[in-house]
Amino acid sequence: MITIKYSIHDMEMKTALKDLSTRLSRPQKALKECGLVLLRSISKTFKAGGRPVRWKPSKRARLTGGRTLIDTARLLRSITMKAAAKSVTWGTNVKYAAMHQLGGKVAGRTIFPKRAKALRWIGPDGSVRFAKKVTIPAFNMPARPFLVIQDADWRVFRKIFEEYLTDER
Repeated sequence: MITIKYSIHDMEMKTALKDLSTRLSRPQKALKECGLVLLRSISKTFKAGGRPVRWKPSKRARLTGGRTLIDTARLLRSITMKAAAKSVTWGTNVKYAAMHQLGGKVAGRTIFPKRAKALRWIGPDGSVRFAKKVTIPAFNMPARPFLVIQDADWRVFRKIFEEYLTDER
């Protein structure tokens, strides 16, 4: 093991190093800025329909002319960020989010009406349809990653920390 000892006599340098050490030990302000950048980036990903690779359009979006992963925008609105003393976390508590993010096999199921005698929906041709039950077969859900840190985000994070550590803000 090699040990290097040094002594700094310049007060200005000592002050600058102490300030840098303090900033390194308390990065929450910079982390919060990074988290806000990431939330804006995720919003752009939804608007673009996937970045850097576009998502495979959902069946619902194809049939209704809507946008994939944005029907009610519940998933997009659920994404939050929290900056702590030395970390930043982001994500969603929506149960179906992981399936959309990662993809996977969706089990088949049968749906029954809860309060009516029959289920009612509008078919792809615009006609009203009724049934006492609907069986949905199992299928593979393609991955549609929406919690993605883009290359451009990393560059912004670096700039945020450079400015934070050099006191340029």
